[in-house]
Amino acid sequence: MKKRLLSALAILSLASGALGQTPAPAPRPTEPVAAALAPATTTPKEATAGTNSPAAKENGSVKMINAAERDFKPRDIFRFSIKEDPAPSQASLEAMVTDAGEVHFLVSGQFSEYVTVDVRGKKLAEIRSDVKRMLDERYYQNASITLDLASINVNSSAAATSGMARARVFGELNGTIALPDGEEVWLSDALIGLGRNEMANLRKVKLQRKDPATGANKSFEVNVEKILKTNARNLDIKLQDGDRIEVPARTVLF
Repeated sequence: MKKRLLSALAILSLASGALGQTPAPAPRPTEPVAAALAPATTTPKEATAGTNSPAAKENGSVKMINAAERDFKPRDIFRFSIKEDPAPSQASLEAMVTDAGEVHFLVSGQFSEYVTVDVRGKKLAEIRSDVKRMLDERYYQNASITLDLASINVNSSAAATSGMARARVFGELNGTIALPDGEEVWLSDALIGLGRNEMANLRKVKLQRKDPATGANKSFEVNVEKILKTNARNLDIKLQDGDRIEVPARTVLF
């Protein structure tokens, strides 16, 4: 597979004037937890062990969290940066653990593309290594990254934290869909909110989902164009945290 360098990606995107929407930084948990130390540096050759230890208040006392040994939970938030990122103004980014145990790390503060890491059962150093490896495979040449725990989910209640749920859209439409607590967000409505693209094939939208209970992957193909034109609500899908939605391009015949 040819490696795609971000410098080339930046030039192509600027030339076409079609930069994707950059997702907003992940919001803080309902009860935010401050990071105690500055991020540890990762060398270009290998990811080093983290030393950050966010502090959480419990029953009026402060408890230090060992980030290096933590078993990460949904709504935990990572802070990371890439030294070679062509968007230096976006040097510090955040990414949140979904209900499915995955984290979507942006490849740059300038683009909406990302790499996905399943963090279940993994320690911080292993997650760093996975992110670096994925970035090097497709986007960078020996990326230098920092990646540490920014805050933890201090509320185990799913209802109390579900307001921070997100779904990702990529392909001919790009963006991040917020899934507020207590609200139903449907696939067709979400895509309408991302604007119009004549090349987007809304007849064959693909939704990828991981079952948070079993870890099983599911895939759906939805004719969103039919839903919108005929109000076929029975074909629509309610979005869940961690959903990935691909909007393919139309086939153009010459």
